[in-house]
Amino acid sequence: MAGTRKTAVAVVLAALALTATACNNNDDSKNAAPAAPAPAAPSSAAAATPSAATPTKVSPAVYLEQVTQKTSAAKSAKVDETITIGAVAMKGTGAISWADGLQGDLTMDMSGSPVGKVIAGLTGSESAPYRFTKDGMFLKIGGQAVDALGGKHWMHYSQADQAKATGGASDQLKSADPVEGVRSLIATGKVTEVGQETVAGKATTHYTGVLNSNDIAAAAGKGMTQDQLDQLKEKLTTAGITSETIDVWVDADKLVVQRTEAGDTKAGTFKASVLYSDYGVAVTTTSPDPADTVESSELQKLAGGNS
Repeated sequence: MAGTRKTAVAVVLAALALTATACNNNDDSKNAAPAAPAPAAPSSAAAATPSAATPTKVSPAVYLEQVTQKTSAAKSAKVDETITIGAVAMKGTGAISWADGLQGDLTMDMSGSPVGKVIAGLTGSESAPYRFTKDGMFLKIGGQAVDALGGKHWMHYSQADQAKATGGASDQLKSADPVEGVRSLIATGKVTEVGQETVAGKATTHYTGVLNSNDIAAAAGKGMTQDQLDQLKEKLTTAGITSETIDVWVDADKLVVQRTEAGDTKAGTFKASVLYSDYGVAVTTTSPDPADTVESSELQKLAGGNS
């Protein structure tokens, strides 16, 4: 059973790695390339106001560069996501901050997936509560696993632990920043404005594009730093993605309301859809009490002792 629990954790981490469920590791206001100065693209809200001056139309890529700046500056948001990767399905809710590395709480509900029943042996339910801090990632454990791990309620994953559990894909856990999807879309070099659509009750503009590894080199100097481009290429390579379709919906305040990514990976076909709300929400996540925390390496020892 312990070996099964270990496998479940690895599956969950790998799934999270492919989503967007961790934020950029650096303060975007310090590392993002400067946005080209230009007026905002028209929105349905602006068009509905007769007295509003008609804004000068800019290219979708130029406008999205402005979106990265505005969304980055917001620093935090609530998230509601739906993810499928092969046979693994999950729904995540929580609040995250990307002001100084990833911090926040996310709970992944896996009750709609076979993995849910497996992970229940580790967490005590078919959900996986995660806490992200500067000290790494923490998974809240429950059920029989609490007794098996000495009565402790949190499992700590360092960056190295995450890389080992996900086959080297731990850096993907820096991708829940909503700006990540916009940057990826800019990197396609062929952004298309679909039109005005209502998402989660908000008037938005929908943009779409298809990204493959050959597009990334051409994105240099177009709102993305070389480091950001390298991270994006690593993301595609690690996940075995040759091509993915990216969609983002942006409101009149130049904030990302929704993003979706779809494509094929080593683990199977995936689709991730993330809704963002309450930008600027206070996120005060702290690391669990060390006395109530066990290192993830203990899980391997437990599996070895019971296999």
